[in-house]
Amino acid sequence: MSDVDAVITSLELQLETPNNPFGSYVAFRFIDTYPYFSKTKQMINEIRKRNDVQLIDYEYSYSGIDEHTNLNGLEFTKN
Repeated sequence: MSDVDAVITSLELQLETPNNPFGSYVAFRFIDTYPYFSKTKQMINEIRKRNDVQLIDYEYSYSGIDEHTNLNGLEFTKN
């Protein structure tokens, strides 16, 4: 990969709310930038700011994009 590259990122969040103390898992799949993962960091920070949701844990993984990668269902902007 180059210095900055687009990657497909999978982010899983473990959340708790006052109405659901047993927690929930939320999964996202989106295009982000490697190595900065700015969209991933922004999503995690937005959850942490909320008073009605507690972030228990999170995990993310990523894979590179090449000419054979299936991008169906993903939104992206070409510059």
